[in-house]
Amino acid sequence: MDYNNNSVEGFWGKPTSTDWCEKNYDVTHYIAEFFNTLSSLCMISAGIFGMIMHSKGFELRYTIAFVSIIVVGIGSILFHGTLLFSLQLFDEIPMMFCVLILLYNLVENKSQKKFGIWFPTLLICWGVGITSVMIGSGKEYDNEIMQDIEFYVFQGTFVITSIIVYIYTILIVFNPEGDPSVTKLWLLGSAVFLFGYIGWHIDLHFCSVVNQLPLSLPNPQLHAWWHLTASYGSYILCVLVSYERTKILSKKPTLKWIFNILPFVRLPVHNTNKNNEKRLFKNKKELLYDDENEQLDEKVPLLKDEN
Repeated sequence: MDYNNNSVEGFWGKPTSTDWCEKNYDVTHYIAEFFNTLSSLCMISAGIFGMIMHSKGFELRYTIAFVSIIVVGIGSILFHGTLLFSLQLFDEIPMMFCVLILLYNLVENKSQKKFGIWFPTLLICWGVGITSVMIGSGKEYDNEIMQDIEFYVFQGTFVITSIIVYIYTILIVFNPEGDPSVTKLWLLGSAVFLFGYIGWHIDLHFCSVVNQLPLSLPNPQLHAWWHLTASYGSYILCVLVSYERTKILSKKPTLKWIFNILPFVRLPVHNTNKNNEKRLFKNKKELLYDDENEQLDEKVPLLKDEN
């Protein structure tokens, strides 16, 4: 890796985490990597928007998925804002669990569970196990070898799980009964994500080149662009999965777009209000029952008087 050898120290002291290509404390004394920190707000925004647009009529699993994107964004701000290893884990660990949540939502997308309780239990144990390895190796963060071990353990786990998730999305999109709108959504998300991932690698492995561009061009902040593209790609993946799941559950979903940029899943009103209708029906039955009892109570004294 072509690490950033920036010797500048700011408010948070000497960096102990992976140091990306952006110049440290270049904009303000209080934020280690200004653009990487600022761009992390995209993840929080994507998660909040997803929660708002997919709340009524959707299962809890999707709220959890969007919340996990928000947590990744918060961890990313803490990490890039300080460049402290302890806070780097607040970025990496949520990323790993976020992709595990997506994997669960993809695999268990039928009306009946395929694998029961053991599958989510396995995913949780896997996540906890990798987390333990990352924390254990990261205790020696001043040792460059141990730091590399922690970095590649996380990257390896994250990439392998992401590939599995990607394969599952391909199976969904390119099945014989595939929906053209879903294919469009998948192609857009894949293209944006791939663009950002290439930039991530350039920023990581060719930092010296990026910081010495011809014509005195500034650093293009490729890692910050990665945050933007990863946020968008993750959001689209959550939308795709929620659309497929609600379609399987016969909720008649439709894909809608805001300015042809932000997709979301819309459910018919009768689906989103189904629970409210059930409560209303139950309340009406109770009211009718009470009215009948009152009428009966009124008739009983009359019968007694006649006798």
